[in-house]
Order: sequence, then structure tokens, then C-alpha cells
Amino acid sequence: MGGPLSGVRVLDLSSVITGPFCTMMMADLGADVIKIEAPVGDILRHLSMTFKAGFGSWFVNFNRNKRSLVLDLKQPATRDTILEMVKQSDVFVQNLRPGVIGRLGLDYPAVRAQNPKIVYLSISGFGPEGPYAHKPVYDPVIQGMSGLAFVQGGDGKPTFLRTAIADKMTSMNAIYHVLAALVAAERQGIGQEIKLSMIDSLLYFLAPDTMFGYTFVPDDEYRHLSISNALLQPMRTKDGYIVACAATDDQWQRMCRAMGKPEWMTIYATPAVRAVSLPDILAAIDEFLPQKTSQEWLAIFEAADVPCGPVYTFDDALRDPQLLLNQTFVEYEHPVAGRIRGVNVPGKFSETSPQIRHHAPGLGEHTREILQEFGLSQSQISTLLDTGVAIQGPQGGVKAKV
Repeated sequence: MGGPLSGVRVLDLSSVITGPFCTMMMADLGADVIKIEAPVGDILRHLSMTFKAGFGSWFVNFNRNKRSLVLDLKQPATRDTILEMVKQSDVFVQNLRPGVIGRLGLDYPAVRAQNPKIVYLSISGFGPEGPYAHKPVYDPVIQGMSGLAFVQGGDGKPTFLRTAIADKMTSMNAIYHVLAALVAAERQGIGQEIKLSMIDSLLYFLAPDTMFGYTFVPDDEYRHLSISNALLQPMRTKDGYIVACAATDDQWQRMCRAMGKPEWMTIYATPAVRAVSLPDILAAIDEFLPQKTSQEWLAIFEAADVPCGPVYTFDDALRDPQLLLNQTFVEYEHPVAGRIRGVNVPGKFSETSPQIRHHAPGLGEHTREILQEFGLSQSQISTLLDTGVAIQGPQGGVKAKV
């Protein structure tokens, strides 16, 4: 039995992270994701911190379980080929800059004319209309404009997260939007276009707990309050860092006793007082926590039933017994890049278990195979290949033109 999305076919014209991560999650859940790439390939094929045999870690980690079909989008025959494929597909994903997909003749009206039940996802930086619609955008731009950089900085100096949080949160929003639309297509018989922007996605994720000073209108009374006064920081021990969280009064009292600071139960008696006083509390903790090791403090806090844990590096996480039991990390073989380590699908399904069926594809690795599946004759496929409309790569794919 395949994954829960077995039988769903996705045409993926997206690149970099926002679209590819969404479609990879669908592929992990069993969907047949066809990654349609131009002859130059997804830009992420050329961007990474590490490479092995021409494959970058970022591309590998955002494109497993997909198949690659190379079509030259600049040639008119490509549009006709894709529109034929649309008739046998369930989802269409694209994150080209607004206006480009229309010039290619593959916008929602054109696709819907071939398949009225199609779920069509359009991802953009700021939305398809408005003063910023045509601005080029990457993750750091959205981190800055969403307010996340100031929230993360906390002390008045904005700081970016060292991960593509805007891209990935857009992907997370994208997949549940697509799945909701697939339910509507199944139960109500309707297809639709979903327009999703990165800025809206990150604010939807960021704002519920960070805009507390702006929640109640008018907001003059609370606007001065900052999330920097309401978050814990890693606590330094003799040999590393830990974190301990006391959200309730009862947890706070147990934590105070465990630290040998019973007077703090009275001094910082309520959550409101503790939130305002958190910098002072953390400064005081930093004076005595380094007297013991992380393991010693964790044993003390765990005995007091205080939520706590170590602060890990990836080396630590890979050895953690709970993560090993959870099978959080997974390893599999890539025919060109060798042994690959990634993160498993987090949900454990009792009946339709997701699995890694295929490595991240080489450029054009499945071109002929996919065209055959969609019913094109050998002569039609040969014509597409001979004219350069389509490109077939060997296992591992053809070398991309940079």
C-alpha cells in the first residue's frame, strides 16, 4: 500500500524552496510529483553549502521522491505538451514571478480549460497584484519585512534566522492549502486556484504570539512591550547549555526550589512579573548554573518535573536515543551522490506509511518515461527530443547549463 496521497499526480513547475518543499512533502506522502525543469535546471541545483558528485545538499533535501522532466519552456510545443499532461493531473504548482506564467500560456484559466477540477497553486513573494507584486524576492527580504528580524534580534538590532524560515513556512502553508483544495475537489467537484504569498505566510506563523502588543485595539497601552522580554534563552552550564521552562506558577515554584532559590517564588510570583523581570532572572541564573554540568542540572529539573532539555548540535541530535527510536533521521542511497542522510516524514501513519521511494532526480532523468506514461507515441517523443523541446538525461541526469 502506498502513502496517503498515492494516486495524486502533481505537475511541479516551481523552483528553489517554496514550491519544491511543498511538493516534496506531497511526494513523501505518496503523490507522484513530476518536476518540470527548464534545460538549465532548478536554480537550487547550483546553490548549496556542500556538493557530492555534482548534487548539492539543498537540492537533495528538497526534491526527493520526485521525477524530473526537462522541457524548454521557451518553445511553443512545450505549452501544448504540458496542457495535455494537465488533463491527467490533480495539482499544478508554480512560483514564477507574477506575469511570467501567463506569458508562457500556462496561467490558471488556460490550465483550468483543460481540467476544471485541477488544484492550481501560485506562490509569490508579495501576491500577484499590488505595488510589490513584481519585485524579486528571497527569504531574507521577507524575514526583514515581516518583522521577524526585529523579533529575533530582541535588543533593537535586527537578526536573521540562519534558516530559510520564510520559504519553508510558505511551503508548510502551501501543502495544507493544496490538501484542503483536493478535499473540495473530491467532495464538491470543484477545482480552484490558490494564491499564496510568502509575506502573508510568514506573518500568519509569526504574529499570533509576537504581536501581543498590537492585538487589542487601540494598542497604545501595550505597543511598547516586546517579545524580547517574554522568551527564554539557552542557559549556560559547566559544560554546555540547557533550557528549562516554567510556564505555570506550580512549575515556577518547583523550579525555584530545585535551583535553591525559594525566595524567588515570592519576588517573581506571577507570570506577568516574571515576563517583565526575565532579563534579571536570566542574569542571576547565569551566575550559579555554571557550577554544575548539563547532566546534573537536567537530572535536578527532571526530578522536580520541570520541562527541560539539552541544547543540541546536529552531532548530539543524531545520537539522541529518543530521536533514534523515533527514526527521525533516515538514510538511503543515491546512485550518483552515494549515501544520503535526511529527516524522515514526522507523522507515523498506521496504514498508509510514507516512504522514500526515489532519490532527488538528476536533470531530465525521467523525461522519456514520463512522456510515455502520458500516452505520447514513440514518434511524438522522438520529435520532442530531436527538436530540443524535451531533454532526456541518464540516471543521475544531464549536466545542467549554467
